[in-house]
Amino acid sequence: MAPPRSARRSLIALLAVLAGLAFSTAPAAAAAARALPREQSLYVTMPDGVRIAVDVRLPAGATAGQQLPTVLETERYWRATEHADGSVSDPHGASAELWNARGYAYVLTDLRGTGASFGTLEAELGSTLIADSGSLADWIAAQPWSDGRVGTTGVSYGGDTAMLSLGLRNHHITAAAPISYDFDPYEDLVRPGGLLIEPRVAVYGLLLRILDRTGGTTCATSAQTQQLCAAYGLTGAVPKPVDGPDGPALLAAARAEHAGNANLVDFARAGVGRDYTDGPQSWAVTGVSQVSAAIRAGGVPVLTDAGWLDAGTADGVLSQFTGLSNPQDDWIGPWSHGQGYLADPFVPSRPLTAAERQQIADRTIAFFDRYVKGGEHPDGDRLVHYYTLNEGTWRTTDRWPVAGTRNQRLYLADGDTLSRQRPQSTPGRSDADPLTLNPTAGTGPLDRWNTNLTGDPVSYPDRAAVDGELLSYTGPPVRQDTRVTGLGRVTLDVTGVSGASDGALHVYLEDVTPDGRVTYVTEGQLALADRAVAPCWSNPDWRRLRTPRSYAAADASPFPQGAPQQVTLDLQPTSVLFRAGDRIRLTVAAANPDSFQLLPADGKAAYTIGHGTARPSYLDLPVVG
Repeated sequence: MAPPRSARRSLIALLAVLAGLAFSTAPAAAAAARALPREQSLYVTMPDGVRIAVDVRLPAGATAGQQLPTVLETERYWRATEHADGSVSDPHGASAELWNARGYAYVLTDLRGTGASFGTLEAELGSTLIADSGSLADWIAAQPWSDGRVGTTGVSYGGDTAMLSLGLRNHHITAAAPISYDFDPYEDLVRPGGLLIEPRVAVYGLLLRILDRTGGTTCATSAQTQQLCAAYGLTGAVPKPVDGPDGPALLAAARAEHAGNANLVDFARAGVGRDYTDGPQSWAVTGVSQVSAAIRAGGVPVLTDAGWLDAGTADGVLSQFTGLSNPQDDWIGPWSHGQGYLADPFVPSRPLTAAERQQIADRTIAFFDRYVKGGEHPDGDRLVHYYTLNEGTWRTTDRWPVAGTRNQRLYLADGDTLSRQRPQSTPGRSDADPLTLNPTAGTGPLDRWNTNLTGDPVSYPDRAAVDGELLSYTGPPVRQDTRVTGLGRVTLDVTGVSGASDGALHVYLEDVTPDGRVTYVTEGQLALADRAVAPCWSNPDWRRLRTPRSYAAADASPFPQGAPQQVTLDLQPTSVLFRAGDRIRLTVAAANPDSFQLLPADGKAAYTIGHGTARPSYLDLPVVG
C-alpha cells in the first residue's frame, strides 16, 4: 500500500521503457471532424449518486465507433497533483501514452472519498469502494470508443483494488494484472504473525490524513506534517480538478466530504484479531479470501508480480495460486515494492535496468493483448515463475510445493549449533538458552516491511554484529549447493521467564559465508498470544501452505510463564541457494524494533529456548532436488 511517491515511481518504472515501441493505432483515413478528444477529465456518477473523478486518455485520432479495449486503474493517492504555481504532476502520463500507443484507451480514477472524487471513505478497500470498479467498467463499455472489454491493473493499493474487483464478476473485466498487491493485508502486510508493523505504519496513517484532510489535517498542522509534505511534494498542492471552469469549486466540495474518512491505521491498531470489525470495516473485506469463490467462478485470468523481499506479497501470490483456480501467470522475483529495485540480499541493491523493466512491462502488455484486446478464451494454465536468490536463475512450475521438494530438519543443539541429528541430553548440562528482548537489534530502515511503505530499495547489511546481540544457531558447512524453495517453519520449545504474557518472537534464516559474512534470507514472527494451532482441516485453501492458525480474538491467550510451550512460526517463503561451504543459521529474537511494535510495550521480556531430547526445537526447510 505504498504512498504517492512510490506508487507513482513504480508505475513509471514498470512501463516507461516501452516508449520506443510506440506506434500509431489511429486509422490514417480518420476524418479530423470525427476524432474524439485525446484527454478528458470528468465526473462519472455511481449508482448511489457519488461522483468519481475520471481521466480518459485515448490514442491519437481515436474516433467514435473505433471500439478500443481499455485499461482501468484506480488511484488512492491522487491521480494527478496540481501545484501552487499551476503546474501539474502527472505520474500516470507515461503509462497512458504507452497503453494508447498499443491501441488501448486508458482510464484512471480517484477512488471514492479520495483526490477529486466525492464521497466519504467508510472503509479502506471496503465493498462500496470496490463496487465502483464494476460501475466504471459498465460506464466504459457504454462509451462510443469502447469495445466493452476492460483489463484492470495497478501497483500496491491499486493492485489490491484491481484484484478485489474480480469478485464483482463484471463481464466487461476480462483480465487483471495486480502488481505488488496484498492478497491478505492482515497477514501479508499490516499484522504479519499478529504483530503491527510499527513505526512505519504510523507515518503512513498520517500521510493518508494529509491527503484526505481527515479531521482538518493539512501540511501546516504540525512539524511532522510539514516534513511529510515536503518529502512527498504535497506542500501547496491539491488533487487535479476535473476539466471546466467549475473544476476548482467541485474539487473543494469533493474534498470537504473526505474529512470524515476512515483511516486504515486507526483500524489496524484496534484490529488486533483477524475477526475484528468496526461497522463496514473488517480485515475480511480488505482481503481476497472473502470473494475467492466469486473470483473462481468468474475464471478471469490473472497476471501477478511480487518480490521475495517485498513485505509478504510473495506469500500472497502463493496463497492466490493455491486458493484460486483461475488461469494464472505468477512471477516472484528479486524486486522491491513496485519492482523499482533489484532486491537480492546477496548482491548490492540497484535500480532495475531498462532491459529488465522492459521484460516486466512486455509481459503485462502481452497478457492484456491476449485477454483484453484479443478477447482470447483463457487456456486454464496456472504457472508460477520464480527467481532463486544467490543464484540468479528463473524457474517455472505448475505446482507448489515444487516437484522434488523434501523436508530437511535441522535441530537446535548445544554450542549454538544446528544439527541434522536429534539432540541427546547430557546429564548436568542445560538444554536451554536464555533469550532477552533486545530493543535495539532489528533489521534496519530498509527492510522488507519499511520499504513496502516507502518504495525505497531493500537493503540488508551484514548481520554478523546484530546476531552477536541475539540468539543464533549455526549449522556445519553445506557439503553441496542446496536450494531451498518454499515456506520453511520453525518450532521452538519456549519458556517464559518474565514479561512473556504479551510477548513475541522473531526468527531469521541466514546464510553465513566462510569469511563470516551473514546474509539475511527470510524471517518469521509471531505474537505469542496467537500461538494456538488449529486443526489442519480448518485451514482454507489459500492458507494451505501456512500453519493452521486463526488469529481470532477468541483463540488468543496470554503466554504462560514458567511452563514450556511449543511455538511454531512460519517463515516468509523464499527461493535461495546455499552454496557449498556456506553455513545455514537460525537467529531468534524477541523484538524487531525497526519494523514492529514491541511486545510487551515496555520492551522488557525474557525467555529460554529449549533444545533437549524430549522437547527439541528445530528448523524445517523445503529443499529441492
